[in-house]
Amino acid sequence: MKIILYIFLILSCSVLEAKKIKSQKKIIILSIDGFPGYYLKQDSKFYPYLKNIRKLISKSDYSNQVQTIYPSITYPAHTSMITGVNPIEHGILYNSPLDPFRKYPGSWLWYDEEIKTKTILDFSNEEKLITASVYWPVTVGARIKFNIPQYWKNKNDEDEKLLAALSTPNLYKEIKEKIGSSVLETTGDEEKVNAGITIWKLKKPDILLIYTTDLDSIHHEKGVYSNEAKLKLQKIDSLVGKLIEETNLYKEKNLSLVLVSDHGFREVKSLCYPNRFLIEKNFINQKENTWSYYFKTYGGGAILLDNPNRPFFSDSIDLSEFKKEIESKCPNNILNLEEGLKTIQKKFHPDAIAVLESKDGAGISESLTVTDFHRIANPTYFNHGFSPDEEDIKTILINYPKKNIELNSVKQVFDLGCSWLKINCKKGKKR
Repeated sequence: MKIILYIFLILSCSVLEAKKIKSQKKIIILSIDGFPGYYLKQDSKFYPYLKNIRKLISKSDYSNQVQTIYPSITYPAHTSMITGVNPIEHGILYNSPLDPFRKYPGSWLWYDEEIKTKTILDFSNEEKLITASVYWPVTVGARIKFNIPQYWKNKNDEDEKLLAALSTPNLYKEIKEKIGSSVLETTGDEEKVNAGITIWKLKKPDILLIYTTDLDSIHHEKGVYSNEAKLKLQKIDSLVGKLIEETNLYKEKNLSLVLVSDHGFREVKSLCYPNRFLIEKNFINQKENTWSYYFKTYGGGAILLDNPNRPFFSDSIDLSEFKKEIESKCPNNILNLEEGLKTIQKKFHPDAIAVLESKDGAGISESLTVTDFHRIANPTYFNHGFSPDEEDIKTILINYPKKNIELNSVKQVFDLGCSWLKINCKKGKKR
């Protein structure tokens, strides 16, 4: 009798465990880098080409007025998506390290160990969920079961060996054999989405991140609303359709898809080189590779930093006089020492002593090699890094299935994922 009861208990537990596995909710988070919200306005000339995305929107919570973070650039924004907090908390402040004299050329903030707060992947691991990621920024070395991180060195064949070594052992080779192509910085969105679909089918993760880059790249190169951008957007829409079809999204009641972007784009009409001012005043000494003050720029903005290790005899900058000078020589830029600075210090960088803010499409360059203080952009080009309050910098967020949730920030990706997976995520918890 005891043996029968024991067998019954084992079978009952097995059935319960099977039901638990079967009912486990799953989520895919797809990021399309550089998707401006205005592309999804109904009067946009690109709107008719987005049939798969429009169908997804009809079944989802959606906004094309989503605000990104300070600064409106890729790595800080993508880290905010998976942590739910501002850069000041998660610690990924820029795309590339603070490196005035280019000691680390080509380096970006690749490494997961730099993130200070727990990510949705960390909380998923704690719940014994299966995690996976294809090319998501700042995931080199992350605790992701099936991981192909974003990384490049020379953008040539050697990068493939590096990326294979940085990925989950044997995963890169396995996926390449299945899809017949490589996932690299020099390959496109198709390879990355196909890799994601293949990992989804083979490894059956509970949470999968996929990051695509082509739209952002073509906007930098050819501009928004260019014919090249239209072709990329059509391709992306077809890949979204393929992802939906291959995962059987609309029929799988336990599957959610979050489609998000990190920032929009706006036209750049002129360029300011604020570090030129600091060189002229000997606050940056290129011969000795020393600096007392430095502008770290991010496309449409810049923060002024005071070197904590500068020599005690170094002159201090007179910010009020400096404000007059830089604003007179760099039209359409404001050196903010008051409210705008407080916002930057609160959300982005606590050590900023001033913030150079662009007005009317004025770009800001970090270059130390130019001799100009300011120049007109001829031809104009497109960039991001401008204030997240600007209309052109607003982006998109789509949450399927529809839950009647108001969407307004890229940071909500964290909340949407944790809620859907029913895991206890503590936003801002230190690692």
